[in-house]
This record gives sequence, C-alpha cells and structure tokens, in this order.
Amino acid sequence: MQDFLAADFAGRPVSQWIIALAWVLGGFLFGRILSWFSATVLKRLAAKTTTKIDDIILAFVEKPLVFIVTLAGLRLGADKLGFPGKTGEIVDKGYMILVTFAVAWALVKVIDAIIEEYLLPYAEKSEGRLDDQLVPIARNLVGVFIWSAAALIALTNAGYDVGAILAGLGIGGVAVALAAKDTLSNFFGSIAVFVDRPFRINDRIKVLGFDGTVIEIGLRTSRLRTLDGRVVTMPNANFSANAIENVSSEPSNRISATVDIAQTAGSAGIDRAIASIKAGLRAVPGLTGDPDVGVSSFSDIGIRLNYVFFVDKKAPWLATVSAGHVAVLRAIEAEGLSLATRSTLPMTV
Repeated sequence: MQDFLAADFAGRPVSQWIIALAWVLGGFLFGRILSWFSATVLKRLAAKTTTKIDDIILAFVEKPLVFIVTLAGLRLGADKLGFPGKTGEIVDKGYMILVTFAVAWALVKVIDAIIEEYLLPYAEKSEGRLDDQLVPIARNLVGVFIWSAAALIALTNAGYDVGAILAGLGIGGVAVALAAKDTLSNFFGSIAVFVDRPFRINDRIKVLGFDGTVIEIGLRTSRLRTLDGRVVTMPNANFSANAIENVSSEPSNRISATVDIAQTAGSAGIDRAIASIKAGLRAVPGLTGDPDVGVSSFSDIGIRLNYVFFVDKKAPWLATVSAGHVAVLRAIEAEGLSLATRSTLPMTV
C-alpha cells in the first residue's frame, strides 16, 4: 500500500493526488450541505420574519455561495498539488476571477429581486407614470454597472493594468464609437423617450406600421404587444427618427357611421329619428361628450343619416361601440321607421 501511495503519477506521488481529490470532494460535499441547510433551516427561519428581504437574499445567494464553496475546494486541492511558477499563478488568478463573477451574479440577482418585490409594485400604485419608465431603465443600468465593475475587478485580479486599458479605450474611442454606432443610437433613443415622453408604458402607439401597447422600455430596445397579441421588439433609435402616433393620448375614441332611412319617413320622421337617436346615445354607459346626428346625403335607396359618438377610453371598447349602434337601431324602430333597402323603394309603372 505504501508503495502505491509513493508511486509517481504525473510528477507527483499518488498520495498527494488523493489528498487533493479529497479537498475537491470536500468542497463539493460542503457546498451540498450548505445548500441543504439553507433550504431546510435558514429559509424556515426567514419565513417567520415580517420582512421579505431575508427571503430574497437566501433565495438568490444560495447558488452563488455553493459555487464559491465548491471553487474553494478546487483551489485547496490545487494547493495540495503545488503547481509551480506560471501554472500556480494561472490557477490563483482563475480562482479569483470566478469568485468575482459569482459575487456579481449574486448581487445582480438580489438587487433585481428587491426591485421586483418593492419598487415595481410601488411604481404601479403611484399616480404618475414617470416611475413606470424609470424603474425598468434603472434596473438595467444597475445590472450593467455591477457586471462592468466585476469585469474591471476580474481584469485587475488577472494582473492587467486597468488604467492602461481605460486609457487605450480613450485613444480608440472613435473606433469603438463607430463600431457601436447602432448601439449608441439606440441608447440615446431611449434617453429621448425618457426625456420627451412621446409615450409611456401601457400606452397604445402606432409607429412604422405597428399598432400596439408598450410593455417595456429598455436601454437598447423597447417591446410592443400588437393588437394581434404578438410581441414586437423595436430598436429605440426608431422612436427618435420616425413619427409616433400615441393613440392613448386621445381623451376618447370617435366613432362615425351612417344609416339609411326609408324615403317614406318624410321630413317629420327624420326630425323625430334625429332627436330619438341623440337621446338614445346619451343614455349609453361608456359614451362621453355630446353625440352628433344629422342628414349627410340622399342615397339612391333612402335618406342617409350620419351619427357620431365618443367612447371613453376607460370603457370596454367593443361592448360600448356595440351598445351605441344598437341604441341607434332601437331609436329608429321606436319612431316606427324602417331602414332603407331595395324593397322599400317606391314602385314605378
């Protein structure tokens, strides 16, 4: 047995490899135990508290923490093997880089969950809609900032001179700007949307042939849900370069339609029909303003009435429009009049 443990394998005794493997397995097992302890003990304790912050932290820190502990086992195992010179430095730097990104991963998840739990509900409850736009953008900016900081720290741990890299970026800024022209134009497009506010989240807009509701405004793109239920992802640069029609900005939806009354109604019947239609439209729930009714022309089959009413944008659109048209038909029937058809034309000999 001693001969086996003392035998050389890849330049090191087998016993040294076994000790290194034990540290690696120990780190993995300790990570599993930590995960179990967090899921069964710590989460139960956190559930008993009045705040949700501890629940959020435990939910999103668990996996990065288990990953770091497992990495620590690998690192200690590598120490037992005693990699010389450059190899040892690469192992050390690789470990620090992975730990840095694991911490950034945990921070992004925790902050994102806190925004989801606290800031988004607050923004939805508030009367103004400025915060509805600001929160998603701030959410993206926080993620970009944390990952950028993690990348700089990782480069520092890897032995690179971050100052020299940033200076190089400054010198090559023109080339970077040209390469990232579309990204920058989209970013400034999002700023234009935020500052000028041509639309907000939950507004219905028409742009570039698309008609839909804004469901998200991001740093580079925004998303619309069209009337067909499809999601369209649109670069923000389009909003600063094209005309935008904000349908939600109108106080009400204007509905204009015509109806032909039989010629036998006469002028007295038309006067009664106009008055009755106006009264019927005023009584329809969901309509706003004063309806307008009048003779628009004489068709080849009857007397054409044009009627206009306005649907409050908070009312159910289709149901309210349907109720308006039915009220017009009911008013015509109440006056004993009939709609014009070919059969209602007077017969000629």
